[in-house]
Amino acid sequence: MSSSFHELLVKTHPWGILLLIGVGLTVLSAVFSRVSGWHLLARQFRADGPAPSYMRNFTSGKIGWVEYRGCIAVGGDEQGLYLAPSLVFRLFHPPLRIPWSELHDRELTSFFFVKFDTFRAGEHSVRIQLRAAVTEALDSYMPPAN
Repeated sequence: MSSSFHELLVKTHPWGILLLIGVGLTVLSAVFSRVSGWHLLARQFRADGPAPSYMRNFTSGKIGWVEYRGCIAVGGDEQGLYLAPSLVFRLFHPPLRIPWSELHDRELTSFFFVKFDTFRAGEHSVRIQLRAAVTEALDSYMPPAN
């Protein structure tokens, strides 16, 4: 984007920079949804109904190739694993409720004293990686680790 375009946008419309930021966030959200595989999971597991009572907000996780830092709520109940992004990403990232039976290839790993719970979900085997401290309370529902 050239600086002359930026200057023109700001001079002609004082709210232009906010509009530009909004459009940018919308495009980024759409791209992240595609690259991560969230859109594939949403086709199968879009959450209906309220969030479960157990929730950990503002957690980090990696879905597909995209790392979501501090912007995912993770929860679970008898119905399944619940994932919901912060409101900034909701347009292209609807909340998910993935049945426990759809989780497979679970691995517990460590990297510099941090433990991770990695597994795959759905018919496209989208890779999900969360901190083990977040999924610890859900261990009774999760499939056994390899």
